[in-house]
Amino acid sequence: MSTRTPFFTDAESPAGDLPAQGLRALVVEDNAGDRWFYSELLRSRGYEVHSCVSGEEAWEAFQAEPSPLILMDLMLPGMEGAELCRRIREHPRGWEPVIMAITGRDEPEALAEILEAGADDFVRKPVPPGLFAVRMEIAERRVRDRADRRGTQAELEFKTWELEQLFRNLPGIFFSVDVTQGRLIQISPAAETLFGVSPQALVGDPAAWRRYLLPADDRGDPWGALRNGTPGDRIAREYAIPRAGGGRAWVRASVSLERDPRSGHLRADGFLVDTTQEQRARSELAERNRELAALYRVSELTLTSTTPEEAYAEILEEVARVLAVPIVFLEQLDRSADRLVVAAARGVDFGNAGLPEIPLHQTPAGVAVQTGRALVDRDPKTRRDLVHDAVRKLDPRLWASFPLSAAGAVAGTLTVLDTSPRDVDERWVQLGLSLATAIAAYMERMEAEEALRDSDTRHRTLARQLKQANPALEFDVASNPEFLRAPLRTMQGFAHALLQNYGDGLPDEARDYARRIIVSGRQSERLISDLLAYSRLSFEKLEVKPVELGSVVDQALEQVQGYLSESSAHVNVVKPLPTVLGSQTALLQVVSNLLSNAIKFVPADRKPEIRLHTEDRGDYVRLWVEDNGVGIPEGQEERIFRVFERLDHSGEQPGTGIGLAIVRRGMERVGGRCGVQRLPDRGSAFWIEALKERRKSRRPWTRRNRGG
Repeated sequence: MSTRTPFFTDAESPAGDLPAQGLRALVVEDNAGDRWFYSELLRSRGYEVHSCVSGEEAWEAFQAEPSPLILMDLMLPGMEGAELCRRIREHPRGWEPVIMAITGRDEPEALAEILEAGADDFVRKPVPPGLFAVRMEIAERRVRDRADRRGTQAELEFKTWELEQLFRNLPGIFFSVDVTQGRLIQISPAAETLFGVSPQALVGDPAAWRRYLLPADDRGDPWGALRNGTPGDRIAREYAIPRAGGGRAWVRASVSLERDPRSGHLRADGFLVDTTQEQRARSELAERNRELAALYRVSELTLTSTTPEEAYAEILEEVARVLAVPIVFLEQLDRSADRLVVAAARGVDFGNAGLPEIPLHQTPAGVAVQTGRALVDRDPKTRRDLVHDAVRKLDPRLWASFPLSAAGAVAGTLTVLDTSPRDVDERWVQLGLSLATAIAAYMERMEAEEALRDSDTRHRTLARQLKQANPALEFDVASNPEFLRAPLRTMQGFAHALLQNYGDGLPDEARDYARRIIVSGRQSERLISDLLAYSRLSFEKLEVKPVELGSVVDQALEQVQGYLSESSAHVNVVKPLPTVLGSQTALLQVVSNLLSNAIKFVPADRKPEIRLHTEDRGDYVRLWVEDNGVGIPEGQEERIFRVFERLDHSGEQPGTGIGLAIVRRGMERVGGRCGVQRLPDRGSAFWIEALKERRKSRRPWTRRNRGG
């Protein structure tokens, strides 16, 4: 596209009824008076005027800065006006100014010469102002028309350039075919890159372009079908073509049929794209899907087969199919004898002796076992370790053994053979390894299930033995607690008698020992009571039914009334308390233990403050027991609910270490749970959760339904 110097400044516009400010005009006149007169008339119309006195000066001025409007006298010194006109019209840049000639001659020959030289109009001297104005309006209209035409031409040239660039840089190939005449009209330059043939050669050779654009196939000649088509018909086809530089490329062509408005011929406009990568990706995906389907089938067989023998037979058939081999056998490693035991085989007859046991050094599969990597041998008949007669007689041309790796160890091999020469790629090897991994997982699961069955048998036997022993144990401990308490009470009785009858005669150290015996006896008795309570909650059959929390809290407060009075504790119960599902006995034991702890574990300089309230937790009710006691050290919230866990080992704090374990066991027995939160003022907030009472169950209870 050519670059031209504009006639107008940035602020100018050639459109409109009057000339714009800044429009340039060139006045060529050797008479000073006339030159001033013409210049002033133009300035009055808004022109910027440049005046010259000779043709040579005007020619130099025009070349330096072209003007859209030129007024010139034909009778000039040196170069005449007619010659100046011709030079301006023949200028190589192709400017088209409006030239108005001024002459004193009126001969027809002279006027014809002026117009032939390139003048657009003329006026005779002397020039009347009125006539000059009319002629100027005509000239200005011509100036605007030519400026518009130049702008339109420049825009057209730019758009043409843009289309050429777009056409050239298209990722695909655009083409147009005159279907009626069977002629390629045009094709984009990208065709040469893909086809190796220039667009010009394709346009001139019908046989050449038909080789690449919708070539005939087993469905026929598509161009013949298009000749019988109608405007609006579309065709899309994917096919292979010879690629430039060798090989084949896959392309997709989309063609639409239209009627050429000029010739009336049917015209096919089409777009062709290279889909080789896409085709390769589709093939890869299809192959991967086939492999995944085979792996899924093998996994499915390991789950649906009733016996390992049935599973192995079907698995080997699937392996033979997907790896395209006729011979497959499965070998399990016997480490004690350093050998491989064939568990199943397909395509090989081991004779009447049955499935063999092959020493590792007599089979290439031994290498896969020892290295843990796949072994692929494309000429196995030359191997010295191919000792087994049944295998050697097959004359294998391909041997591949894939290790059955499970739990970080090799448990055997999946071995495949082919009696025909063939080559395999890395993808084939990876598929074999994946199949071997799936089979190894099945074998590991079979071993685990066998071990589980053995373990289950042993545990059932042990459970029967325990079941026979437990009733007697439960009777002795739960039904006869006095057998445990009697020796302690006897010991405490003798210690009391010793102090009462002989205390005055005993040394201070002896009296201290007697008091320690009494205190330890009481502590042991409390420990026995807590153990019995824990045992009852563990073994006793509990009936879960609606229980009023208010009644449970009232009874628990009565049980700890002595502790409350002794410590001057203050208890605040926020009512009402709802009804929950649980056991009256278990919940009473749980709440009593929480209240006892809230009273006992308080610093000596502090009066116990206890607050009980409930919280709605969806399907559950949470009962909070908050205290102002010594609190729970950070990170010990879970530990305190274990049996015999005490955070204070100094012996200064009361308790047996079983109370909170009783709380947890009791809530577990009624389908609830418990926990604790640390309070900012060193106190603790213990909580228990029980299922709400529901007149009609909305959904079955599971542990997942519980709130956090």
